[in-house]
Amino acid sequence: MSKRVWSFLLVVFAITGCKGPHFGDANGWTDEQKTEFESILRSDKYSSICNLKSLYRDYLDSNQTDTAILSKILIGYSRNLAKSCIDIDSFKRAMRERKKEKIHSYFEINQRDFSASDVMAMLNDGDTIEEIMQHYAPKNHLFKKFVRAYNRHKGDRKLKLSVERSKLLSDEGWGNRYALINVPEFMFRLIENNQTTMKFPVVVGKPKWQTPIFSDEMEYVVLNPTWNVPDNIAKADEIPKIIKNPNYLKRKNMLVYKSSGMATHPVDPSKVPWRSMLSKKYEKRSLPYKIIEQPSKKNALGLIKFMFPNKFSVYMHDTPSKSYFKRAKRAYSHGCIRLSQPIGLLKHLSDRNLTLDMDSINKRFETGKTQYLTLKEKIPVHIVYMTAFIEEDGSIKHFDDVYGFDKIQRLIGEGSSGN
Repeated sequence: MSKRVWSFLLVVFAITGCKGPHFGDANGWTDEQKTEFESILRSDKYSSICNLKSLYRDYLDSNQTDTAILSKILIGYSRNLAKSCIDIDSFKRAMRERKKEKIHSYFEINQRDFSASDVMAMLNDGDTIEEIMQHYAPKNHLFKKFVRAYNRHKGDRKLKLSVERSKLLSDEGWGNRYALINVPEFMFRLIENNQTTMKFPVVVGKPKWQTPIFSDEMEYVVLNPTWNVPDNIAKADEIPKIIKNPNYLKRKNMLVYKSSGMATHPVDPSKVPWRSMLSKKYEKRSLPYKIIEQPSKKNALGLIKFMFPNKFSVYMHDTPSKSYFKRAKRAYSHGCIRLSQPIGLLKHLSDRNLTLDMDSINKRFETGKTQYLTLKEKIPVHIVYMTAFIEEDGSIKHFDDVYGFDKIQRLIGEGSSGN
């Protein structure tokens, strides 16, 4: 090879980097990229063909030569991977209708940034199709499990919805330890190093007071907690009971405080205008009084709550109502998550993530006073809604659509292509 040719190649490598020059066709495709993407499409490896099936048939009809069509499929496939195959606009409309019906419902949507020009730039730069897919693929462990299972069980709509919902999960908080609550399963799991180290039943929100579907981080634990009754629960449940029974507050060990000012002492509940707080005046306003249930074994939160501060004022907690855990369907709370094994979880954390051992913690319990324990490291908490779930042994479990999300999350391409 002449020195002139060597000089030319050195310049090319300097410009293009270690991948070397990219010699694609008029649409940027090399034979290797075509072969790789065709293999992904045949199996729908990333479960993202969705509304692209007619385009895929057009490409096959061209004897797999029309790479302009293949580029459209690549862009659409990457978009479906980044943003899911759920019709988000339709879903948001359905959620607005729920709000009108005064159903407390929330489903967090996390979509990765997407650009068609970025996809084509990666293709033209010589990136493999797998490199492009990994750029947009969800980072959570659930997606990988669900998509593999769905590729073995095509046509299972609940499993397909689980795949698409896993695409909408946050990419953060899937490291060595996280808590996972699957609402339709009524189940808590603690995942450590990709293994389930704790698993037990929970009670979640009622269909009209749904546990919100979102991710956050557990920061601290409260022993002997008080229950500060949220305004919406006070108006819907507690105040009507107070009006009906003047002894209700005393029986429930509840005190009433003014919600503004510097007053630190409870007020006389007999002098509180309870009926006025059910009027339209307070329909969208904060109540001037707060109802607070004092610490006790009969407290609605039991003896402990695990806090991941959020705008919904929900958390995980103990409960004196243990009988609910024996029921198959456990949707009875106002959105918070009641744990069947709160002390077991506390002990597990004390061995790994709390500054105090259980002996010291038990002494604090015995005081009957509210105590706060900060975690050494925050623990991600993922509240998910999967009506199909993959067990560790690979088996697939299906659950009832307790909040109706299966009905209102329509899949793009569904109906026309049998997705």
